[in-house]
Amino acid sequence: MKSLIYGYGITGKSFERYLIKKNIDFDIYDINISDYSSNKDFSKYKKIYCSPGIPREEFKSLKKTNKVLTDIDIFLKLHSCTKILITGTNGKTTVTSMSHKLFSHFLGKKRVEALGNIGNPVLDNIDEDIDIALIEVSSYQLELSSSISSDIAVLLNVTQDHLDRHSSLEEYKSIKNKVFIQSKLAIREGQSSSSTEKCIYFQEIFKDYDYCFDDLKYEWPLHDVENIKATISILFAYLVLNEEINFYDKPQRKSFIKDCLRILNSYQRLPHRYEILDLKDGVTFINDSKATNVASVLKALESVYDKYGEGKAILICGGDSKGQDFQELTNIPEKLLKKAYIFGIHKDLIAPFLINTDVELVRDMKEAMKRISLDVVKGDVVILSPACASTDMYKDYEERGEEFRSLVGSI
Repeated sequence: MKSLIYGYGITGKSFERYLIKKNIDFDIYDINISDYSSNKDFSKYKKIYCSPGIPREEFKSLKKTNKVLTDIDIFLKLHSCTKILITGTNGKTTVTSMSHKLFSHFLGKKRVEALGNIGNPVLDNIDEDIDIALIEVSSYQLELSSSISSDIAVLLNVTQDHLDRHSSLEEYKSIKNKVFIQSKLAIREGQSSSSTEKCIYFQEIFKDYDYCFDDLKYEWPLHDVENIKATISILFAYLVLNEEINFYDKPQRKSFIKDCLRILNSYQRLPHRYEILDLKDGVTFINDSKATNVASVLKALESVYDKYGEGKAILICGGDSKGQDFQELTNIPEKLLKKAYIFGIHKDLIAPFLINTDVELVRDMKEAMKRISLDVVKGDVVILSPACASTDMYKDYEERGEEFRSLVGSI
């Protein structure tokens, strides 16, 4: 009896390689590829290997058959390595990447890999001799997975996102919290009055050592300072879990934090994430195309204000809203923004909430940059931070960011 791969994107292709290795006969179904879409009779298959992009209602129907498996389910069950799951609305790819650098340095004799939603499918590594797997997991992956277990589970933050997929913010939060199912140690944002072996809070670790991070604020955006703290927390939690560091030994903790900061000082930020592209005639250009929700834009603008002062930021935003409520944009302080240019399918939804600045609706990013080039003056900061998905006009956020990069180069 054959198995079925549902979805033929990055994950689907990793399923294909995995099943070929296992000598398992399979078909492929993908709604977007005509060659693979002729047969939708799922009843005849022994197992159905689902990619994260499967339509939600389809998945609910399939799950009742008890045939569904995800790549995360398989890896967590079959691989014997230490498994660290990292999720959150914002920052998870950066934190996973930073953690790979930090773990690799501190634990040089162990093989550490960054897997999952970061772009390295877990099944491509299932037969690899890995000691520690840092696995980035999205809400789509968590929603589909039925067997979540880990040594350490990390939830960085939860703000509204993907509400076109999830029915409410509360449901989205509930899905994100699935990461803690059967975890030996949980890491959360926030602070508690006491820490336990079961749960460590970011701010609990650093509450007496914030001064150690003061110098970072000159070179790093504020949200990446938080990502650095999260990254150090994950390594700290691993060492606590393995009894290699004493949670309550404060001098040891201070020395550990300073060592981590020294290592992360050479970390190269990932593209399209508050990426400072150029300084032209005194004007700074920042590519933050990965900012696909309101919370990430607010963080980016806070960082612009903190470094460059009020009234300097010229915001380019817009795209597919993903069902978000843009009410939080009214919290942008008066005089923080100099002007906002909005394009994309939902530009009319966004404009009413930018109440403390001049707003101009434009056809596309090219038109926005053309108008900006005529008005920009020395000291301004032009930032692409869309608050929306890119799929109304682009293949993905990377293509959107690359167009911005190209337009900056042509000014």
